[in-house]
Formats: sequence, C-alpha cells, structure tokens
Amino acid sequence: AKCVKGCDVALASYYIIPSIQLRNISNFMQSKIVLTNSFDVIMSYNRDVVFDKSGLISYTRINVPFPCECIGGEFLGHVFEYTTKEGDDYDLIANTYYASLTTVELLKKFNSYDPNHIPVKAKINVTVICSCGNSQISKDYGLFVTYPLRSDDTLAKIATKAGLDEGLIQNFNQDANFSIGSGIVFIPGRDQNGHFFPLYSRTGIAKHHHHHH
Repeated sequence: AKCVKGCDVALASYYIIPSIQLRNISNFMQSKIVLTNSFDVIMSYNRDVVFDKSGLISYTRINVPFPCECIGGEFLGHVFEYTTKEGDDYDLIANTYYASLTTVELLKKFNSYDPNHIPVKAKINVTVICSCGNSQISKDYGLFVTYPLRSDDTLAKIATKAGLDEGLIQNFNQDANFSIGSGIVFIPGRDQNGHFFPLYSRTGIAKHHHHHH
C-alpha cells in the first residue's frame, strides 16, 4: 500500500532490558517529538506504567511517541539516526538498541556500510514503520502502536492489556500470527490522557461518532 501523507504521531512499543535507561531511549528514539533527555513526553504516554527509583522496570514495555511520515511515497515510517560506537553491528542496533522495532534487513536496505565493517561514529539510518489507521476497519482509532512481537505474546494477552477486542486487533493485522514471536503488528494506542484517539478525516476535522448503547 502506497502512502500520501503520514500523521502527527505514532507510538513505538519499546521492550526494556536491564542495561537500558530512559536517557538511552530518548537518545535512540530522538525526533521532533522526543528531544534528547526529554523524558516528560515519554512519561506522558505511559501514565499506567510503574517506574521504580532507577527509572524503568526491566522486561516491561513503554510506548515512545514518534512522527509517522510517508517515506518516499512508499510506506509509513520514521527514520531515526543512530551514531555507532565500538563493537556495534546491525543485529545489536536493530534488536537491542531499537528493541526489534527495526530489522537487520531494513538497516542493510537504508545504509550503505558493509555490515561486517561498520565504522565507529557512523550515522546509521534506523527505519521504524508505523500506522496512521484504516478508516475501512474503524474510524475510532487514529493513534497506533508499532508493536514488535515477542515469544511470550499472544493475541489474547495483547488484547487484554490494550483493553480491546481480539477481532478488532486481528482486523488491523489481517494475516498476522500473534504467537509467532517476531515481526511487527499495529495496535490502537492511547493518547496522553489515556484515551483512544479517533481517526481524523483529511481535512483535519474529527468525524462525529454516534455511540449506540
């Protein structure tokens, strides 16, 4: 599916491992939304997340906001910039620093370095895909989480945690197998007030919703 325009914001589901601090994430995921060391905007999308004294709790996820743009008229995503240090390779960048939000294949596609000899202090284009919604499925959701599947994920667990119907989530991810343990799915996300955000029409005016009870 080609794209014409993106949307102001998408969310990246970032899985925390012990060596990762909030300042690392705000660095890796830096954009016009998340500035370096600006933790407030990240925290604002994670009001239900418990932070301990050191900040993040390992083996949980936080949502990190980022701009969702139409890249080359081809797909929705955002290109982050990562500066390499000694010992970095594409696998480490994709799966550790970027928590599987990108892939080694995408890094190879959008960078010209020899994967076996990436120089230190190289600027790496890190492409993370996103979604702005789909009016044919539902106009109630206009903010989406780019969600890398892990081995303990199932559709039922994801739906319960999101507070959404399993069928709805499956509809947004037609052929996805949620128990496969890898790959990316898109899940409707909550805004800074903890609410689902409706899909806006092209004119920027919200569609009116009629709720039948």
